[in-house]
Amino acid sequence: MEVGLIILLFVSNALALDCLYNHRIKTTGALLILNLCLTVALAYQFKQMEKIVYILLGLIGVIVLFFGVRFYIKKKKEAPIIIEAADRIIEEKEEK
Repeated sequence: MEVGLIILLFVSNALALDCLYNHRIKTTGALLILNLCLTVALAYQFKQMEKIVYILLGLIGVIVLFFGVRFYIKKKKEAPIIIEAADRIIEEKEEK
């Protein structure tokens, strides 16, 4: 339903621009009123789709969390190498 409304809105806008270019002002006005009606209908349809928005936000959160954990693990793997090298240098100095 929402996809159909979006397509109708696009077609109506295209026809309104065409009529405006061809100097058919009354037809342009009627199509602009139709655009306003389609916009209101589309807004009501998307209000019913709040659950889908929550699902999409949840998926985005999971993706961000995945990359955050992946970045954290990568940084954590690099850190011990530097610390181990510093410990070896300290141990070598103590031995001499």
